[in-house]
Amino acid sequence: MKKTLKTRLTALALVTVLTSSFGSSLAFAETSVPATSVKLKSDMQLAIDNGAVEGYGDTDYRGANAATRAEVVTMINRAAKLKDADLGSVTFTDLASWQKQAVANAVAAKLISGFADGTFHPNAPVTRQELAELVVKTVTGGQLPKVNENVLNYFKDNSLIAKESRPYVAYAVISGIFAPTLDGNFNPTAEVTRDEAAKALKPILFKVVDILTTNDIHGKIEVGFDKKRNQGQGGMETLGGIVNDFRAVNPKGTVVVDGGDAWQGTLISNTTNGQSVIDTMAEVEYDAAAIGNHEFDFGRDVLINNIKNAKFPILGANIIEDKTGKRVDWTQPYVIVEKDGLKIGIIGFATPQTTTTTKSTNIEGLSFTDPIPLAKDLSAELRAKGADIIMVTSHLPGEQNQKSQEIMSELADLANGTGNGTLDAIVGGHSHMRVSGIVNGIPVVEAQSWLYAVGHIQLFVDKNTKKVVSSNASLLETYTNLTTADEEVQKTVKDYQSKISVKANEVEVVVAEPQTRKSFRFATNGGVDRDGTSQLGNSITDAMRASEKSDIAFTNIGGIRADLDKGDLTYGKMFEVLPFGNYNVTGTMTAEQVKKALEVTDKYSKLPAIQFSGLKVEWDATKPDGQRYSKITLVDGTPVYVDGKFNTSRTFKVTTNDFMATGSGDGFTVFGEVKDWKDGAIMLDAWVSYANSLKAAGKTLSVQDDGRDVRLDLKK
Repeated sequence: MKKTLKTRLTALALVTVLTSSFGSSLAFAETSVPATSVKLKSDMQLAIDNGAVEGYGDTDYRGANAATRAEVVTMINRAAKLKDADLGSVTFTDLASWQKQAVANAVAAKLISGFADGTFHPNAPVTRQELAELVVKTVTGGQLPKVNENVLNYFKDNSLIAKESRPYVAYAVISGIFAPTLDGNFNPTAEVTRDEAAKALKPILFKVVDILTTNDIHGKIEVGFDKKRNQGQGGMETLGGIVNDFRAVNPKGTVVVDGGDAWQGTLISNTTNGQSVIDTMAEVEYDAAAIGNHEFDFGRDVLINNIKNAKFPILGANIIEDKTGKRVDWTQPYVIVEKDGLKIGIIGFATPQTTTTTKSTNIEGLSFTDPIPLAKDLSAELRAKGADIIMVTSHLPGEQNQKSQEIMSELADLANGTGNGTLDAIVGGHSHMRVSGIVNGIPVVEAQSWLYAVGHIQLFVDKNTKKVVSSNASLLETYTNLTTADEEVQKTVKDYQSKISVKANEVEVVVAEPQTRKSFRFATNGGVDRDGTSQLGNSITDAMRASEKSDIAFTNIGGIRADLDKGDLTYGKMFEVLPFGNYNVTGTMTAEQVKKALEVTDKYSKLPAIQFSGLKVEWDATKPDGQRYSKITLVDGTPVYVDGKFNTSRTFKVTTNDFMATGSGDGFTVFGEVKDWKDGAIMLDAWVSYANSLKAAGKTLSVQDDGRDVRLDLKK
C-alpha cells in the first residue's frame, strides 16, 4: 500500500447484528448501552457547547423533532463557521429573517440550493440522504467525494438512494455519521431528527481519529469463505482494502493496530516463521502491534528477530526479565505516532495468561505483569512527552454479554482499573470474541480472529485543547463482496501461496462428513462446545496413541484450531487444525494421575474438556471439583478408577503433547509430575500418517460418538 493512496473501490459491511453468524453483536455503530459509570456528554450537548445548536428557550432543544432544512443549514453554518455571504444574493421568497444569513452562506459555499419556483422550503424535514450530502459537502469543501459506492450494496434498499446522493451517503456511512437500522435498510428518504443532525456535526466540529484494529490473525492472511452467506471473508488483502477506504475518507487521522497472535497458525505463515504475515502487515502500514502468547511459539529468538525486522513496532510493555526485574530490552513499551497534528501514544501489553498459554520453555525467565499499574505510569510518561491521546493495543482478552452488552475480563479490568482520563482507547485479543463498547468512559474493542472482523474505535478530539470529547466503538465486517482487495497485498499473498502450493494441496484422505471441535453433546447441552470429547479430538488422540503405541493419549482442546469440511482433506487443511508444531511425548502415569488430568476443567466452559483416546469414562458435572469422575477404564475394560478405587497394580503408558507435558499448559499441572517423558512424532505428522493409513485401506475419515465419554447428569 503506497503512501500516496489511490482511491480504491472499497466497501465495508456494517451491522453484525444482522448477520446470521453473530446475531447479537453490534457493528459500525455506537454501542447502544455503554458499559460505563462515567457520564458522557450527548452529541446534542456537544453541539450546544460548541455553539452549533441553539434551543427554544434555555433547555428545550427538541432533539426528537424532525430537523428542518433551515435548522440543519443553521447548525452547519455555526459548526463550520461559514463565511458570511451577501444577503442580496439570496432571493428565496419563503425565508424568515433569522434564516437568511445561514442559507445565503450555505448556498455560496455550494452546500445546498433552492427550488425552481424560487422557494427554499425552510420548514421541510431533511432526509437521511440530504443530511449526508450537506455534511459531506461541508467536510470536503463542496467537492464531490472520491469514495467507493459499493458500501451501499450492504443496504437492502440501496437502489432507492438517489443517484446524485450516492457518493455522499457512502462517504457518510464510512465516516460513521449514520448508525445503521436493524432491518438492514438505509431508508434514504426517512426524516432525520435534530439529535441525528447534531450527531452528524461531529466531523465538522472536531478532529476525527479512526482506529482500525485486528487481533488473533493467526497467520490467516488468505481469504476465507463464509458458507452461510456464500461470500469470501477476511484475508489481508481485504483488510488492506478496508484500510484504504478509511484513509481515502480520513487520510490524516487513520490509525491501524493489532492485538497480537499475528503469525502462528497456517502453513503460509509457519513455513516462513511468520514473515508472510509481517510483510503483508507492513504493506497495510500498521502503526503498531502487541505481542500475543503465540508470538513465542517459534521460540524466543524467532520472536526477537521478527521484532527487529518488522517495519512497524511490536510492543510489550509488561514483559519482565526475572533476573533483573526490568523490562526486556528486545521490545519497546510504546510508540508515539503523529496523526493530523495530534501525538498519539500507543502502549502494547501481553496478557498475563501467557505464562499458561504458551510452552513454558519458550518463556523461561520471563514474567508477564499486571498491565494496570504500568498503564498508569506509562500514560503519565507519555503525557510528559507531549502525547495528546493515549491508547493501548494488547492481547488482553474480553468477553461481552450479548443481552446486557456488559464487557468483562482483562479488557474491562484495564479500563476500570485506569479510569477515564488515563487512556483514550483499548484494543484487546486472545479470547477470539466480538467485543465493542464503552467501559468506564473508554472505548474498547476485540475483533474476533482470522481477520473475520475489524475493530473500529472513533475518537472526536477538540481542535483547541486536543482532548478527546467523544468516542464510540464498533465492529466492521470483512466480506469480500463489499470491498476490493488491495492489489499490492494480494500480489504478496499470491507469491507466498505459490511457494507452498504443492505441499498444501496434497490430499491425505477424504472426509466423510464435516468434522468439528464441538462436543458431541453440543446440541443437547445448551450449545456448550467445550464439554468433553469431539470428533476432531477423538481422531487426533487416536492418531497420537497409535503413533506411540500407548495405552492412553491426551491433548488439549485449545490446541485444535480449525474444523474440517466434507471432501478432500489436504495437508494445508490439516496444518490449520494443528498449526503449533507440537510433538508427542510419552511417559508413565498412575491411575490417580490419569484421573487428575481428566478432572481439570476448561477455563471457558468450566467443564472437563480434555480430549483423549484409550479410555471409557463416566462423569457428572454436578459433582464438586475433583469428584466428577465415577468410572474410568481402558477401552479393553481394564479398570483405572472404578467404585471409588484406583488401580494400584499397574501404571499406564500415556502420550500427550509437549505443551501439556510441562505441567504449565492450560492448567494441567499433573503432567508436570511425570519424570520420564520421551519425545515422539510431531502431532501433525502422526495425524497425517493416521489419515494416510485410512486412505490406503480404502476408508474415509469418519468419526462418530463411540461412547468413550459419558456425562451422567445429562442422562438423568
